[in-house]
Amino acid sequence: MEIEANIPGRGWARIVLGGGLIQSAEILGPTRDDQPFVAPGLVDIQVNGFAGVDFSDPELTWEKAVSVLPQIWKTGVTSFCPTLITNTHARLRRNFRVLAEAFDSQPQFARSVPCFHLEGPYISPGGSRGAHNPESMRGPDWNEFEDLQEAAEGHIGIVTLAPELPGAMEFIHRACAAGVLVAVGHTDASPEQIHEAVAAGARLSTHLGNGCPQMMHRHLNPLWAQLAIPELSASLICDGFHLPPDFVNVALRSKGIDHCILITDAVMAATLAPGRYRSLDADIELLPNNKVVMADGKTLAGSAATLNHVVDVFMRYTGAPLANALAAATINPAGLLGSKGICTTIAPGQPANLFHFRPELPDLGVIVTYLTGEQVFGRIDEGAQPC
Repeated sequence: MEIEANIPGRGWARIVLGGGLIQSAEILGPTRDDQPFVAPGLVDIQVNGFAGVDFSDPELTWEKAVSVLPQIWKTGVTSFCPTLITNTHARLRRNFRVLAEAFDSQPQFARSVPCFHLEGPYISPGGSRGAHNPESMRGPDWNEFEDLQEAAEGHIGIVTLAPELPGAMEFIHRACAAGVLVAVGHTDASPEQIHEAVAAGARLSTHLGNGCPQMMHRHLNPLWAQLAIPELSASLICDGFHLPPDFVNVALRSKGIDHCILITDAVMAATLAPGRYRSLDADIELLPNNKVVMADGKTLAGSAATLNHVVDVFMRYTGAPLANALAAATINPAGLLGSKGICTTIAPGQPANLFHFRPELPDLGVIVTYLTGEQVFGRIDEGAQPC
């Protein structure tokens, strides 16, 4: 298959796909503003649910897990990390086993999922807990994690925890030695504890600026430390609700574009109509403006954003060039995960995970998505319109 399109920051190009890979990528000239663009498929490392499917649902089946694929491909995402949040050991074990079954049963799911993400239950029950259930929270337990990893068939690749909990530092050391990315999140830690976690191997802040108390000490809090430590990349929910533009700009200037990771933190209400839903073992409401809140109408309960929208908001908030914003949703998360079959740049030998889009349209105007060279959303030859 041959594609001609603009590559952001590089120009008008001819790209040849074959055998699931990019075979060649030749720059033919300067960017043609009237033509579509093509980029590596978007990568979302935190997806709690999507299109009516909650990955923490006690009745989750592998068929339900797989059913999100067509909807998520529409958004230009070719790689995502199903995320299980704080729950009982039995529920976590069951649902990781279901996700592993989806991985084994559906090749397209396996090609779209670099790993699973465990957010909690090793997080703070204090003011930073967010929508997580404090009754199911507990201290880091390596034996428990090994059992969950066995159920997941080794596919848990990210763990978000609060480093102030007893046993956290030993857990971080062990997880890093096992090749698991450790993220700091939902934490009431002191600055010293954040620094200690990074020294132990933590390399990511989960949804920085969220999952923290409403009121904190003006200086001695976990937020400043996470912003200051260069080894920590920051994942950011730029959905228009979780973070104000000023915070996003401060995070970008503090971290630099190479250490910003764009995520959705999507829940099952993403892509659905406004209304009341059951998710994360609680009632949530998707408001007409696409904001997701708990039944109290105040507490945020994840998001209903799609990653193409998040990239668009990030550019509007920061003025970042298209190529930089896309890097925060492609090469940056892939680098933390060790690539794992993710397309990081349009170059020979890379997986042919790409998406065609028109950046002048809302939410990047996704037209076609390719997974290992297969058109899984849209068809340019049939005059597909942007999603």
